[in-house]
Amino acid sequence: MKQTGNTVYDQLTGLLLSMRDCHHRLGTEDEFTAYLASLRAGQKRKRNLMRLLDKHGL
Repeated sequence: MKQTGNTVYDQLTGLLLSMRDCHHRLGTEDEFTAYLASLRAGQKRKRNLMRLLDKHGL
């Protein structure tokens, strides 16, 4: 999370989408939701990242 830039944000979003799918299959959606909320709170100043996450429903 120390790296910035749209390419990094695209990669991170792809990983988060995969993580969401895994958590859904495992039935641990609440854990993913908590992780994502924490990540968003810690990275809220990265507007392009937040827009990308919003675009993908994360």
